[in-house]
Amino acid sequence: MQNVKTLQERDNLNPVLAIHVEADGSWDCYLPGDELPPMPPPPESIVVSPNQFRLALLQSGLLDAVEAYVAAQPRPVQIEYGFAPRIHSQNPLIAAAAQALGLTDGQRLALFQLAETL
Repeated sequence: MQNVKTLQERDNLNPVLAIHVEADGSWDCYLPGDELPPMPPPPESIVVSPNQFRLALLQSGLLDAVEAYVAAQPRPVQIEYGFAPRIHSQNPLIAAAAQALGLTDGQRLALFQLAETL
């Protein structure tokens, strides 16, 4: 692993297998033969009922925007939104909807944390 401070230094390393950006703006560049750092565990999924989810959307002022987004999606997405017995925060459809509506991952997490309390 080499730590570099400039784009030119980074771009001169070839091939680079992985790059980790440090807090100081430098890059840790992992090269062939380097041991890669462990991957962080995936975030835990928060699971809520459709009722909890929709109440959280309503309370957050997002219900109308989400329902308009879902109405414009293909039928399978509409069916999943309308009939899923549980809603998972890490569901790719939820992530795509949040991104389309301009929500950050943190805002999506906060929405599900709110839903858990309802």
